[in-house]
Amino acid sequence: MKTHAVPRLSAVALLALAMVGCTTPATVVQSPSPKPTTPISTPETPAYTLSETTEAIRVALDVAAADDASADLAAGVRETAVTALRDRKFRLVSGDPCDLSLSMSARQAPFDETAGFVSLDGTVSARLSDAATGGVLAEKTFRGRNKAVLGTEAATAALSEVLRQDVAGWINGTVTPDQIPLEARTFRVKGVDRHPGGESAFVNDFVRAVSGMKGVLRCETAARDPKQNSVTFRILFRRADYPQGFVHAAIAENPQFGLVLE
Repeated sequence: MKTHAVPRLSAVALLALAMVGCTTPATVVQSPSPKPTTPISTPETPAYTLSETTEAIRVALDVAAADDASADLAAGVRETAVTALRDRKFRLVSGDPCDLSLSMSARQAPFDETAGFVSLDGTVSARLSDAATGGVLAEKTFRGRNKAVLGTEAATAALSEVLRQDVAGWINGTVTPDQIPLEARTFRVKGVDRHPGGESAFVNDFVRAVSGMKGVLRCETAARDPKQNSVTFRILFRRADYPQGFVHAAIAENPQFGLVLE
């Protein structure tokens, strides 16, 4: 019986077999990423509380006499205009800042003088203007003549009475808050120190933003109250641009302030 010898593999062959085994692809198992333990949070917009009030329209009144002889007539017309404007809840101011300008000019001249009885002709011209734009809102010229009375002084008083009634009627019928196309509001904003730049930065940003709204003619600082941490703004705007109310439009159009109405 013959014995068959098992062939021996050379070192080279063994190395080749080892390399074939190494070429088998390995499966890679990735560990899942750990879930965040803290939820992502978004900084909240700081809220500023806002309260609104209606503000009187400011009127600058100027009544001029055409000459020295007309001075008493002009003084009487001015007195009547002041009373009528205040009755209509306007606030009279001297010069700027004003919302409306009411300019009036008074003139009187002799019409007839017989045996000491004097009759005078008088004219009062009135013009109401939008102070922000200079546009004329209303204008009127009044003319009158008094019945002859004894003496120039009495005649001036009689003429003044005639024209003053006309001026009062015009103001009461035409120059009223309902007839004027402008409205004014005050916004009192609390919590202004929450602004990243502080109170001054908030005031500058608020005035700039509101002034840029449609129909806004003026936005200005009216008062500051450090104890209450508040600033009050006065805003003048055209009523027709905000038929649904100005305050809600101001809040909606300026979400960056996070305004909340009290």
